[in-house]
Amino acid sequence: MPVMDADQRRKLEDQLLRKAEEAARILRREAETGDPAHVDSLAEGLAGLLKTREFPSLRAAEFRELSRVYQRGAYQRSVDSLLVQAERCGHRGDEKGRNALLTQAKDHFAKALRFGADDEFRHGVERRVQATLMTSKDGVDDRTKQAAKRKLDQHDVGAKPPNGIERRRAIRYADPVLTVEAEGRHCTTINWSTRGLLVDLPPEEFAHAVGGKLRLDLHCPDIPERAGPETAGPATSRPDKTGHRVGGRQIAHVVRLDPDRRAVALSFPDISTVMLDLMHAMKEAGIKPEPER
Repeated sequence: MPVMDADQRRKLEDQLLRKAEEAARILRREAETGDPAHVDSLAEGLAGLLKTREFPSLRAAEFRELSRVYQRGAYQRSVDSLLVQAERCGHRGDEKGRNALLTQAKDHFAKALRFGADDEFRHGVERRVQATLMTSKDGVDDRTKQAAKRKLDQHDVGAKPPNGIERRRAIRYADPVLTVEAEGRHCTTINWSTRGLLVDLPPEEFAHAVGGKLRLDLHCPDIPERAGPETAGPATSRPDKTGHRVGGRQIAHVVRLDPDRRAVALSFPDISTVMLDLMHAMKEAGIKPEPER
């Protein structure tokens, strides 16, 4: 085999990098909406390209990590979808269908963990599985229903879905607008719920891929600051010693990049206690959240 000179090697490396970048773009797009098995197949193709002897080793490590992030996001999204379907089967009394979906969710859950899903994701899934197993066409057991009623009574602010029928896991609100600080980037919400946010952050300016984890700081400018001494813990943000903003810090995962709306969709591992605190403070302040229409 003839020996390549430096110019030939550089051209070959550039060709390989362009191929890897295109493969990563396709993998990322498929991870947002496609079948995780197809995502795995695309990831295997990318892995084969990265094994090419002339491929730059440092860049190969970057692409391998990107591939893991995309695969993790695909399996996390799939687990969420399968659990929603299992919950619906439980409500219909279809135990066989529910158990089949839970078995598939368990397999995808294990793969998400293998690709690096964190403990918050794990605990959130475990709680949802337990709740799904207790669900039947008659609802859930009395103790669980009573606990749910107490939580609703405490945090209900009176808002209802626009058509009276809510098919999502949580009502999405458009107003009031929340302020969000995402690892140094300031933005506002397009819509929000107790399970996630859609924020006005252009995807091309966002450093995280689908499946990525980040920390948010959430507040509502319409809620008056509370007076009192500053006793802030690590999960709250307060501006001074005479008052503090209601809100706090929340872990979220990237679930969708929306270039058409110039927005990023973020999901919480479980129902957010920070969002519940904000909703309770809205109720105290006489603010009624307006559902997205």
